[in-house]
Amino acid sequence: MKNFSFVALFTSYILIVCFVFYYPKFNKQDAEATISYDVAGYYFYLPAIFIYHDIHHLKFQEELLKRYKFSPSEYQGVMLPDSTFTMKYPIGASIFYSPFFFIANDYCSLKGSDADGFSHPYQVMLSIGCLFYAFLGLWFLRKILLLYFSETATGITLLLLVAATNYLNYSAIDNAMTHNLLFTLYVFIIWFSIKFHKDPTHKIALLLGLFCGLATITRPTEIICVFIPLLWNVTGYSSLISRIKFFLHQYKMTLLFIFGAFLIGSIQLIYWKITTGNFLFYSYEEQSFSWLHPHLKDGLFSYKKGWFIYTPFLILIIPGFIYLYKKQRPIFLPVFLFTVINIYIVFSWDIWWYGGSLGQRSMVQSYALLSFPIAALIQQILVSKKIFKLTFILFSVFCIWYNIILTFQAHNKYGVLDSESMNRTYFWTVFGKLKIDMEDKKYIDTNEKHRGTKTNVQAVSYTHLRAHETVLDLVCRLLLEKKKNNQHKKNK
Repeated sequence: MKNFSFVALFTSYILIVCFVFYYPKFNKQDAEATISYDVAGYYFYLPAIFIYHDIHHLKFQEELLKRYKFSPSEYQGVMLPDSTFTMKYPIGASIFYSPFFFIANDYCSLKGSDADGFSHPYQVMLSIGCLFYAFLGLWFLRKILLLYFSETATGITLLLLVAATNYLNYSAIDNAMTHNLLFTLYVFIIWFSIKFHKDPTHKIALLLGLFCGLATITRPTEIICVFIPLLWNVTGYSSLISRIKFFLHQYKMTLLFIFGAFLIGSIQLIYWKITTGNFLFYSYEEQSFSWLHPHLKDGLFSYKKGWFIYTPFLILIIPGFIYLYKKQRPIFLPVFLFTVINIYIVFSWDIWWYGGSLGQRSMVQSYALLSFPIAALIQQILVSKKIFKLTFILFSVFCIWYNIILTFQAHNKYGVLDSESMNRTYFWTVFGKLKIDMEDKKYIDTNEKHRGTKTNVQAVSYTHLRAHETVLDLVCRLLLEKKKNNQHKKNK
């Protein structure tokens, strides 16, 4: 078992690569392409600044949308009172994308291809770049876990993190979403927090500030990442006071951390100042948080998008935190505190299901920290009785099977997983299925299931769903046609 964690890491890579080629978004068209929907919004900064030189009006967007159909509408930009635009999504992801964007842009220029920011070379390079970030994150996560846990516990944790959770989908298929990028960024924040508290230097303080700043301008709620470097190795009140005294005494390092965070955060502030006239701007319009009424029950347990329903493997963090507290107390407080605050923030968002996604995508980046309680539990199970080992193995095998089935359901041609409309009846109707028929689909519209024998069934109307048309679209179309027919009769 000497190199078990490396073998597990390599196996995880193979699994991710397999799913990359199972559903290669870089070869997909329209809204299934790598650069589509929210990813297009995060990415728009790059073509707007470096290709079209248009950050105020985004005139290129209409033509690109007609050509590539990367989303149903032009929602990536927010119209201001003076009819100019500012980006809806923050700029951080574009910083991650930028090296691979420039490679694709130079390639298109040299080859005479469409250097428009959305052609095939851009799709391919962005996918490759985000796959690279996933590998980088897992590589350094292995190095971190080996500092605290055995080879075996580390290897099993890495393998299950990939195979038994929706991290697989967001590192292999939807890897250009911010969650994959932030997962790796969190790994680096943890890595340099460990190094800083072992041997504090000005360089590491500055790097930590830069990383925390980058996380914040990728998703503003990730500002809570500052708890990691601030509280790492804090075990209680006395060590907390000592930590505060340390940062006050080593004020130069503290100022370097703040400077690093502000330096990279100022990129977003300057952009807002240029486009809106203000250094601070809320670009999500009517979308907001319900701080006093977080959607915790729905976010964790609902059939629509409950975290523990779609990623049951993560239930193990509950006993895992107990063993983390007992065996690795210096890292318990920052990981536990971060997890509690993160869950509260994530499910305070009014769109708590986070649109079309596989499970709770908003939690994926936190798996970098949640790997600690998982590893702590696994290390304990390895020295436990056979019955506990067997139970863990059976549960893990089920979670791997279930996660892979969900990943297939989310991306196969039958559209089994309806990420916006799931309910209890439809969930159990399609559970474990890779192919369904229209008889199954009707349970999206009702939570009731008829179990008797159907008699006297008659068709009262028959129509086809058009390409990319939802049931709601169909109803609206039929109502409009009925209105036109009535108007036509009235005119006659």
